[in-house]
Amino acid sequence: MGDNRRSADRRARGKGAPGRGDRRQGRERDAPWKKPEQRLYALEAIVDRGFEDVVEAAEDNLTRRVHWTIIKRTVADQESGKPISATYVLQRDGVDTEFPGLAAARAAANKIIVHPEKLTLSKAEHAAAKK
Repeated sequence: MGDNRRSADRRARGKGAPGRGDRRQGRERDAPWKKPEQRLYALEAIVDRGFEDVVEAAEDNLTRRVHWTIIKRTVADQESGKPISATYVLQRDGVDTEFPGLAAARAAANKIIVHPEKLTLSKAEHAAAKK
């Protein structure tokens, strides 16, 4: 009889197996925790601009200057300020074209950046140019 009292005491203290009365009903459960909706903001910055002279095929060798601008569009989280996405937009003649990277946008605008170290002549090239 002493063993039966012990098991009853254990259940009363919460150490035994749960009984039917201990289970929570589905209606009583708390709603699942939802992550708060992100507050986002958009940011635009001009990265590069320029122009190119385009020869008109219909006209007799008339050139037309076409201006272009590359804009970086960034969507960021308002709380942390971390960027979520960034795209580069090439604006030319009223047409916007999106690119995933800056190099692709510059290539579409026919702008190739040559690094200064590649433009500088070496000592051997200077000596050969003097002769």
